[in-house]
Amino acid sequence: MESVATGSSHWMAGILVAMALAIALWPDRDLRARVSVGILLLASVALAGALVPIFGYWFAGRTHPNAIAGILPWNDAAAYYGCALSVLDGEGLSPHCQRRPAYSFYLAGLLRVAGAELQLALVLQGIMNGAAILIVAYAAMRRWGTAAALVTIAVLAPFAALTSVTTLTENLGFVLGAAGFLLTLSGAERRSVRMLTVGVFILSVALNARAGAFLVLPLIVIWPFLIADMSRCRRWRLFGMLVIMVAAGFGLGSLLIVQAGGSLSEYNSNFGPILYGLAVGGERWTIAHSRFPGATSGEIYEAAFDLIRTQPHLLLLGLLQGLLEYLQRLLTYIPWTPVRVVLGALWLCGIAALLRPCGRDGGRMLGLIVLGIFLSSPIISIVGDTRVWASTVAVDGFLAALGFAVLVAGITSSARRVYTALWGTGVLLTLALSQILTASDPRAWGGAMVIGGFVAFLAQRDAMNREAYPPAPGAGSLPALAVAMIVALITLVLPLPQVGLSSRVTYPVVTACPSGVPVIGRLGLDSPVVKVAGLGRRRSYWPVIAARDEFRAELNPLTNHYEDLVALPADTAIVFLYDRKPMAELSVRYGILTGPADLVPVDRGVYQVCVSGEVSTEPMDARRILSVHRVPTRSAVPR
Repeated sequence: MESVATGSSHWMAGILVAMALAIALWPDRDLRARVSVGILLLASVALAGALVPIFGYWFAGRTHPNAIAGILPWNDAAAYYGCALSVLDGEGLSPHCQRRPAYSFYLAGLLRVAGAELQLALVLQGIMNGAAILIVAYAAMRRWGTAAALVTIAVLAPFAALTSVTTLTENLGFVLGAAGFLLTLSGAERRSVRMLTVGVFILSVALNARAGAFLVLPLIVIWPFLIADMSRCRRWRLFGMLVIMVAAGFGLGSLLIVQAGGSLSEYNSNFGPILYGLAVGGERWTIAHSRFPGATSGEIYEAAFDLIRTQPHLLLLGLLQGLLEYLQRLLTYIPWTPVRVVLGALWLCGIAALLRPCGRDGGRMLGLIVLGIFLSSPIISIVGDTRVWASTVAVDGFLAALGFAVLVAGITSSARRVYTALWGTGVLLTLALSQILTASDPRAWGGAMVIGGFVAFLAQRDAMNREAYPPAPGAGSLPALAVAMIVALITLVLPLPQVGLSSRVTYPVVTACPSGVPVIGRLGLDSPVVKVAGLGRRRSYWPVIAARDEFRAELNPLTNHYEDLVALPADTAIVFLYDRKPMAELSVRYGILTGPADLVPVDRGVYQVCVSGEVSTEPMDARRILSVHRVPTRSAVPR
């Protein structure tokens, strides 16, 4: 079980593609048509795709750049986890979390269900990600069959494997983005105003929860003007309703900030640095903060607009750089190159099929969404890696399923079998050769995607086969709505102090620290602990105790303070401590501690920890643990 979980992120997508091919070419059509069997298979695979990699991190003590040993929040994840605990305690959000407030409330709700235990909350988060994969796969199954649905999971599961183990906004964007996309598409297919408006609202919330391809939203609202048989008055009325739903998605985030007592000036304030990065020729958003330390969002916007007015060519260069990075990163989150090549070819076939006229309302809506993603790519690709596409990655899974359906429809047709096999092989070889000849150059992958796309488009000279895109009106809308309602319950209801047991308690200092300062935390509960064990010491995945050599080998080089983590001695404990000591005023309550593993308990009890007072000279900017003292729980003081 341990070895299976540890390597799951590499082999799972390949197994799914092989299963899809076997089912698609299976001669027993009655077996393929059994919906109940298909749903059970998809549910099992989708949940496994989201959950098994989480346990793989814990079994191996593998470090994600935002989760030490797959459990300890790091970098941005630490801020969002601390904010979620603050939400449960009624203390509001830090400025960092006010940029995207929804996830802090979502994580707070998960922690409420998990009894404040982070490890269990991550499992619940993985289940929600698996549910998002399942609803997209179910919608694909209703349109193109179980085999195409497995292709969808093969695309989405590796993405979820990268985020499920972290306390990052991508998790909420992924779930809501999938639900919003399906409801929007189903509403367009049915011409259901209610379903369409709800879907657009959820998609807008998703893009505010995890900023991404925002240009999808203005393109969606023009959909009423592209369909036939609709009166002028109804077009404009539907257009107005969609605009209101988009604005409402932005407004929900503002309401959450107000509820937390924050400042609306921080909401989506990272757009200014992104614009400045584009204005200087395609640099990362961090350049704005390095050039203007301490500047407000308005000042950064002003500097960006000044550059655009005086040197507009730099903006064009920045947009071109962003587009090239988008092409170079397409599907690169899929770790095993052969599977990425196959899924990339299917994705290109889906894009090409979508470009052929099909005369369907749903096809037009899907085309608008894909166009919005493409137009957004030059702007947001310079922000970072593929995580920026979390809110719209469900579309990629859908496109790969569509491409698979087109190929299968052609190969199973005696009239088009040879022709389809030839051009499909051509697309596949284009991508494969780029990885065989120049695998280390990301530009080769981006160029191959462009060339392969042209091959797929030119090969499909005729209108898309009607069987490849059946009407299936509204397929998958009810499961998508159910997932969205569960997310709303977790985010908007469960974090309220009236729900469940309150965690708003503090504990007094029980003993004076001979040196350093006292902090108080619930070790192993909302203050997670990772232990790096020496030779012959017990290993564990709940709580996480990793062997030192294995911990070193599984460290991601992109992790902040990588060198310090590699140098950690055996029998060391790393603690993310959420301080429950009474404080006179609101302040940051969390920080990283390190110390002897034998000194740090993980029994979820309340402990006073005496720590070094300065962090400037310590590795990882962490405080050293000097001593640990048990705090009687009866001494708890409600805040």
